[in-house]
Amino acid sequence: MPNFPIIDTHLHIWDHSRLAYAGFIGDPLFGRDYHVEDYAAALGDVDVEAMVFLECYADFTPTGGQYLEEIAFVEEEALRDPRLRAIVPMAPLEWGGRVEPMLEQMASAHPTVRGIRRIVEFDRDPRALTLSEDFIAGVNLLEKFGYHFEINVNHTQMDIVREFVRRIPDVRLILDHCGKPGIAEGAIAQYRDDVAELARHPNLWIKLSDLPVEADKRHWSEADLRPFIAATLESFGVERTIYGGDYPVCLQATTLPRWVEVLDNAFAGLGLSEADTRKIYRDNANSFYRLGL
Repeated sequence: MPNFPIIDTHLHIWDHSRLAYAGFIGDPLFGRDYHVEDYAAALGDVDVEAMVFLECYADFTPTGGQYLEEIAFVEEEALRDPRLRAIVPMAPLEWGGRVEPMLEQMASAHPTVRGIRRIVEFDRDPRALTLSEDFIAGVNLLEKFGYHFEINVNHTQMDIVREFVRRIPDVRLILDHCGKPGIAEGAIAQYRDDVAELARHPNLWIKLSDLPVEADKRHWSEADLRPFIAATLESFGVERTIYGGDYPVCLQATTLPRWVEVLDNAFAGLGLSEADTRKIYRDNANSFYRLGL
């Protein structure tokens, strides 16, 4: 384990009595509630200094959603664990300019909001949504509030991301879960090409998270993941790579201590210094999410 406290930039918590999550109902892992106490217990001997909450795809419609309600829920959780220092909620950026009043409310009433995520991976037509004029306008509007945007896609949608980032020149962006590469499919050549192209955009960072879930969930090995970790660092370097745990989604394939162990071993094998690992595990996150630590 790292010999310093780390920052976890990808924590999910939810409560089915507070918000509606239709996609979780009946799932043996996601159908239960997860609170900050569950996360703390799952850390084992991983020393976490701060966490960033990521929205949990709570139910929404074309005209409304539980955006502000989710923020309020997480703020209450943070009262019980002050390490939860930042929130990245969902907002309907596909509304274009009409989303501005909601962003203004978030900025004025919820100071721990740092950016926005609107998952496009699960949309009926991810390309039409992501590259629509209104969605592009909504994402570019985030610059006004100092917010970043988190990109959540899978490896079959990376052609969309390549087009998208060219239309977002100034807003800071981060690619969640390394774009969910095709590890189970052995698609390392595609991944190397994707990250090499995307890393050319200086406003884009990458989140090193959840790779075991994209491998064979039950039978993955460190050797399966190592080429993808190496390719990430080869293209984005230690300056624009940020650690994430993705609890409890990671539990489909691993535990938080095991994921950190995998990264520790990979970083050692790549010859990274302690200063480099500090950047990935802590310092880059502190800067990107403006945590003030």
